[in-house]
Amino acid sequence: MTKQPHPPIPDHVVLSVRNLAVAFHTDQNDWLTAVDDVSFDLTQGTVLGLVGESGCGKSVTSYALMRLLTQPHSKILRGQAWLRKTEVADSTTATHQSQLIDLVSYPPHKMHQIRGRKIAMIFQDSMTALNPVHRIKKQISEVYKLHFPEMSSAEVYASMVELMQKVHIPDPEVRLEAFPHQLSGGMRQRVMIAIALACRPDVLIADEPTTALDVTVQAQILQLINELQKEIGMSIILITHDFGVIAQMCDDVVVMYAGRVAEQGPVDEIIDHPKHPYTQGLLSSIPRLSDKPKTMLPIITGSVPGLRNMPSGCRFANRCPEKSARCSSAPPLENVEPNHRVACHLISSPPS
Repeated sequence: MTKQPHPPIPDHVVLSVRNLAVAFHTDQNDWLTAVDDVSFDLTQGTVLGLVGESGCGKSVTSYALMRLLTQPHSKILRGQAWLRKTEVADSTTATHQSQLIDLVSYPPHKMHQIRGRKIAMIFQDSMTALNPVHRIKKQISEVYKLHFPEMSSAEVYASMVELMQKVHIPDPEVRLEAFPHQLSGGMRQRVMIAIALACRPDVLIADEPTTALDVTVQAQILQLINELQKEIGMSIILITHDFGVIAQMCDDVVVMYAGRVAEQGPVDEIIDHPKHPYTQGLLSSIPRLSDKPKTMLPIITGSVPGLRNMPSGCRFANRCPEKSARCSSAPPLENVEPNHRVACHLISSPPS
């Protein structure tokens, strides 16, 4: 993919994704687009939530940013993902300099220098993400061997113990000798967080970090991520389908539907004043204490269209209660407030 010049990007933005599109090869020997024209900015020290139903493209977007899409069965069709890479320019004066690199066009053989060090990821299923035949200490130590080869074995071990304590794992010396199956789900997830944070990355992607955990452990994991984010000052992309988690953790939110951005903006603005019918449907389906007991919750009728049957216009049209003839064309993503953007014809051209 040819290298593109980057657009003007504010200094406080650490990751700027522009018009990202990802496709998968099928058994019919064609390519189907799973993520189409996704754009968003991640601001320094904030948490950005990606929310939507299963299959909307949240995880595919994250794998594309990490350059972990399976080859040759998937590819990035177009787009850029500009990551601000900050380095120490002068250690004596503690001055820093930054440059923007495009993760999409960055040479694959150099991605190991970026992945883990500048942008890291907590994967969805800790049992499958961790290698079942290696002890925890071996899996964490690999991060140090790759990014800090100058560290001695004693220094690596001391750093691992400190890291395990930081993620609230008791008896870290004992846990480091354990295999993944000997740990609980919450412990394994904490190990995944430890691996992701070993290099203190600038950007952390947390892909459904509380999947398959009970409610108490979910709260503990989210609180831990929140604590570490404040301590390290990193920026986080939090992928979830739970608007409750979005409200608790995030500063901004991107609502995705069928591979496209439906709405994005500050989390309080989106929750208090949702504009897109899909966002309104998601929020109205959340039970509230003020609801009358034993009454049916509102639902979004229908189902997400398959990749092979995507509508040419608005992808939510077949489920939208406000559908009209205008929905046969794809709506643009437009500002309704300075930082609040919506892709809906009701917003761009309301009926007279």
